[in-house]
Amino acid sequence: MKYLHPFKQITKDNVDIAGGKGASLGEMTNAGIPVPPGFVVLATAFDRFIEETGLNAEIEARIAEVDANDINSVDRASNVLRDAIHDTAMPEDIASEILSAFDELGAEFVAVRSSATAEDSSIASWAGELDTFLNTTREHVLEKVRECWSSLFTPRAIFY
Repeated sequence: MKYLHPFKQITKDNVDIAGGKGASLGEMTNAGIPVPPGFVVLATAFDRFIEETGLNAEIEARIAEVDANDINSVDRASNVLRDAIHDTAMPEDIASEILSAFDELGAEFVAVRSSATAEDSSIASWAGELDTFLNTTREHVLEKVRECWSSLFTPRAIFY
């Protein structure tokens, strides 16, 4: 799979593509700690999503317009970017991989959690800053992945 890895294929060395939470889930799975089966949608999926859809230019333009002294400019940028990410369809091959992996889990519901690659480091902790969605069905999993991606652009995340 090109845009995701099952937990068992992820280690702490994959933080750059799986994020801190994703790498930790991989480490726990590989250590034999009871973790529900799952997978991580890799940073390469997000990168491709914003490149192929042209959202990267929109993100750069909106962030460049933000004035840290003007909360309204942060709110405006956040609203535009979050709506754009939510309303833009994923490339078909990424969507197909996610749905196939969901089906392989054999679960009715999953948790969709953020795992940003710069989320937790020695100089920053993003605990509670990005979105999590519980009890997500197959019908809504792609939407919730996009909502996790869009949570990178909440006002609090932009300020952070």
